[in-house]
Amino acid sequence: MHAKPFCFLSEDTAPSCGAPWLSGSPVRQTNRRTTELHVHGRGQIFVVESGVMAVTIQNSYWLIGPGQLLWLPSGCVHEARSHGAIAGWSLYITAGRCSSVAHKPFLADCTRLLMAQVERLSQNAKGAAWQDSFTRLAESFWDEFLSIPRHSVSLPFPEDARLKRVAEALSATPADPRGQQEWADMAGMSLRSFIRHFTADTGMQFSVWRQRLRILNAQERLARRERVTDVAAAVGYESLGAFAAAFRKSTGYSPSAYVQRCRVGTTDPM
Repeated sequence: MHAKPFCFLSEDTAPSCGAPWLSGSPVRQTNRRTTELHVHGRGQIFVVESGVMAVTIQNSYWLIGPGQLLWLPSGCVHEARSHGAIAGWSLYITAGRCSSVAHKPFLADCTRLLMAQVERLSQNAKGAAWQDSFTRLAESFWDEFLSIPRHSVSLPFPEDARLKRVAEALSATPADPRGQQEWADMAGMSLRSFIRHFTADTGMQFSVWRQRLRILNAQERLARRERVTDVAAAVGYESLGAFAAAFRKSTGYSPSAYVQRCRVGTTDPM
């Protein structure tokens, strides 16, 4: 369910039609939801306050966790899927402003300041022209957005059909214990060729790719309120301690703390 949109009018950057350079709406969903492939004519900033949102862009998979945002350039074809309840904001930026941002998607950890700015901006939900105070706030938000550290953290899927079979099999069953030689056999390659081609196609070593897949899958399952012990087994960990250590190393949180952050209304942004 989407709340009423908010908008901001800026004469120096708005197109001749008078549309705002910044618009958007709070997002509050209580159930899992999938949005089919679509594209926006403006740049999009999707901010997650609590819950988890998965976004697929071409051959890459992105997961926006609580307290994070994803930048999508205009014209970027994507589909999105939430895992249970989610709260956040979807912001749209006109082309004039997008020129100062990367032309590729990126993930970032939201600062406390940015989260507070977005929340305050969204309170102007009636679509009325903003006062000078909102103008200054919007500009301050934009400066903060441009300054936060960016991460190109996604899970790239191989384009080679032989390697894609392997990636899809592991995506379906992350706990599959087969070793690299067995996966190479599935791809119809020698082990050496498999390792070389997989790295060249995805930019990641196979072992690193599989580890990232498992952690991303675990994040999705935890967001759906699955038990931590069940999640650990589902993504291939026999030891709960080993799973917790790997999860903390990747996300910065223990599995139980991550579950708490995913609950709507409980996120404590960085």
